Amino acid sequence: MDEETIIENIDWNQLSLERLNLIQSKISKAIEIKREELTKSTDNITRIHGYKASLNKVSPSRLRNSISEYHKCVFGISLGSKNFVNPKRIEACIKWISENFQSCLVLVADSVYRLTIEVRQGLKGHEAKLLAIRSGEKFVNENYFLFEQYSQSCEFEFKMASQIEKQSEFEIYYHQLQCLYQKNQSFQKIINSFGEKYLNRVEKVQEENKHIEHSLQEKMYLSTTYILEESALNACLVKEGWSVLVYPGSLKAFEEIAEGLHPEVPEPLKQIVLVGLRIR
Repeated sequence: MDEETIIENIDWNQLSLERLNLIQSKISKAIEIKREELTKSTDNITRIHGYKASLNKVSPSRLRNSISEYHKCVFGISLGSKNFVNPKRIEACIKWISENFQSCLVLVADSVYRLTIEVRQGLKGHEAKLLAIRSGEKFVNENYFLFEQYSQSCEFEFKMASQIEKQSEFEIYYHQLQCLYQKNQSFQKIINSFGEKYLNRVEKVQEENKHIEHSLQEKMYLSTTYILEESALNACLVKEGWSVLVYPGSLKAFEEIAEGLHPEVPEPLKQIVLVGLRIR
């Protein structure tokens, strides 16, 4: 006989008040125990499936113990990257930023993402850029509430790469970086290294679109353009006072720039401080 049948068959009117109070007390205790078990179970699920961000690397390394002296940072959003697809991974970064900075500019690299779209989907020019812009807007709309949750301890401001690219300084810095890439072998080597890793990462995702074909020269052009544009964007932000760049993972090119290994880069980039986060 199940519990529901037992309850229905009891003649509650035949029980004394004392007996009813005793039953009520036992039921209340049982309910409390079940609530505690459910809470513990939920906590365990959160610990298993949640993510936590921690400081991994600071470039230049001499500033590792001085990050607390900076009050604002840039949080770079690379659309399409695994760290910016899972909301839990994004929130882990937001939480860490809110605990270490008072204000944060969230840089959504929408226009740069068009290059990834060209490699992955084969779209070109205006069509690829339009989809990239829409992807940036979608990211903000879908994740705005995550930033809002931590807005009491850190002020978050969104800025799109497509906005920054309209500034005259962007074209100046991008041209300088292009020239440096052409004439400086050391700089060209680190940019090409990024390009190769970028292509390997993108082509893993591209398995379903094997029909899309690009020559190796075209692929390298797209990948180097990506990092050169990204560098010009950051130069603009550093000039505006946003010198600390927070990013989940490693950005070898920016690490070397921050360590002073490429002194011919545009002046603002020499002041960049890269904070790499580890997400677990």
